[in-house]
Order: sequence, then structure tokens, then C-alpha cells
Amino acid sequence: MKKLTTIALALGFAVAGGVASAATLDTTTATPNDGVLAFTGIDWHSNGTGYIQGFDLTAASPIGTTDTFTFTFQAFAGIINGGSPTPNLYVASPGSATGSYELTTIAVINETATCLTAGCTTIQISSDSGTFNIWFDTTPDANQAAGTGFTDGVSIIRGDITAGTAVFTGCQLPSQCVGTGGGTINGQVTFTNNTYVNPNLLNTLVQTTLNFPGDSPPNYTPAALVNNAAAPSNQQNFQLQTDANQSFTQAVPEPATLALTGLALFGLGWAERRSKRKS
Repeated sequence: MKKLTTIALALGFAVAGGVASAATLDTTTATPNDGVLAFTGIDWHSNGTGYIQGFDLTAASPIGTTDTFTFTFQAFAGIINGGSPTPNLYVASPGSATGSYELTTIAVINETATCLTAGCTTIQISSDSGTFNIWFDTTPDANQAAGTGFTDGVSIIRGDITAGTAVFTGCQLPSQCVGTGGGTINGQVTFTNNTYVNPNLLNTLVQTTLNFPGDSPPNYTPAALVNNAAAPSNQQNFQLQTDANQSFTQAVPEPATLALTGLALFGLGWAERRSKRKS
């Protein structure tokens, strides 16, 4: 009876507060590994790359002018958030470049930019739609300078970009000046690979920092994207340095389901108590 009562009370608390157990990330398919980790999100390495395609705003664009473009984000994990030690996480150069597994991501986002000031020295950016994918790879090979090794391994988390806003100031992109910005991106997780991550994830929040032209030398440059005819680097197509921290929330059972389960357990406990009285 005591055990059932405890379970019922725990479920009742979950109904009232929407509490869910912490998510876990299982790295045991890597050798050596970090085991089953507490997992709340990923701090993507600060040398992440944002590649912009089809950007048509210039210093001559009037205030209020808008433009739609595509933003491709590419990065590898520098830290796994959640409080668990991860000494075997492979953090590619300029990280330690040691470890037995890595996490990588690519997100492709459709965005709209709006000139807020004369000369477009301040630009507001909204994330309209897009997708993201995160891979777990036991043969670490991500190379930011070459732009390779980001889409191999096993897809463990995928989702859709639903909204977002950012502000960029300091120069007329993409002039050779120092510009900075940042914002947040919201998304919905559409796939959780339960071989690696439990329970299913529900939503994601990405906090970003943007820098142009970025570190020198630009170790974030994805040469495979910008140094070819299909993806040239020019006024409309260029890259900037992107630092991002991504957090997740877990899917919580529906309150009605929890309530019914709690009532059922309470009924079992009551029946057990009456049975003991009769005996």
C-alpha cells in the first residue's frame, strides 16, 4: 500500500506541475564511452558556421526594406549540457580533437531580414521555417574548415524550426567590418531516436551569437560550402561565425492520462487495503 500511495502521489504531483524525468543520452555504442548521461541540450562549439545564400539588402536599401534568404548552420558539440562529465566527447579542432564520439548538426532556415536604420547598419532577422538534424557519430571526423563529416553517423534528433528573431548591428553586410548580433530560434522536435535519447523530446530553444567576419584566421569557414561554383562567396552569398547553445524540453504525458493512471493506482491501493482488513 505504501508503495502504491507513493506512486499515486508522484503522479498527482506530475499532473499538477507537469514534471517529467530528466532526459538521458546513451553513448555506450562508443568505445570508450561516457555511459548514460543526464541530457538537457548541447553547447555547439563557438566556431560554428552560418552560411547565408540569397541576401539582397545593401547600404542603399531604404529603411523597412525586407529580403528573404537561406541560412545554413553547421557545428559540432563543444559541451553536452546536463551536468554529466563527458571526457570522451570528441571536440574537433580548435578543440582537443580527442575522444571516441562526436555530435554534429546542420540546420537550414528560411529567414527574413528587415532594414531598421539608414544604410541597413541595423538589421532585424526573423526565422520563418526550416529544419535541423543532430547526428551521433562513433568515428569522429567533423572538419569545419573543409565542411565535411557533419552528416554521417546516426541521426538522433530531428525537428522543424517554427519561429525566431535576431538583430545584427555594426556594418552593412557583408562589408569588411566588425558586426555582431544574436537572438533566439524556436523549434519542434519531430523525431527522437530512443536508442540514444529518452524520453521523446518535444521542443527546442536555440540561443545564438553572430559575428562577422569572425575569428582570424577563420577556422569556422566551411570551404566545401563557400569555395565552389555552386556556392560562391560574394555580396549575396557569404559566411559568418555562429555560436549557439541548444536546449530541449521533454514530452510530458497528457494530464488526463496521468490523472486516470493515478486514479487507477489509488483504486488498486484501496482494494489492497480493504482486502487486508477482511483477512
